[in-house]
Amino acid sequence: NTVFSQLQAATQTDRSTQYDVYFQIQNELMAAYNELRDELSREKFGKYYRHLDPESDEALAIRGVYPLKISEAEPKKYGGN
Repeated sequence: NTVFSQLQAATQTDRSTQYDVYFQIQNELMAAYNELRDELSREKFGKYYRHLDPESDEALAIRGVYPLKISEAEPKKYGGN
C-alpha cells in the first residue's frame, strides 16, 4: 500500500490547449482514481467506493490508500506562433 499511497498524477499543458481538452484530461484522471478506489473498496468492503458514505471510516480508509494528488505545472508554449 505504500507504493499506492504515493501515487500522484501530474499534468502540464500547452498555453493553446482548449479548455474542453483540459477538462477531458481532468475527467480521465478522476476516473482513474475512482477506478482504483472502487477496486480496493470492493476487495475490502464488498461494495463500490462510490456507494460508500463519503465520511464513513471505509471511505476514509480508501482515500488514505489512494489520496487524490493531482499537480498542475504552469502551462508552457510549445511549437510555433
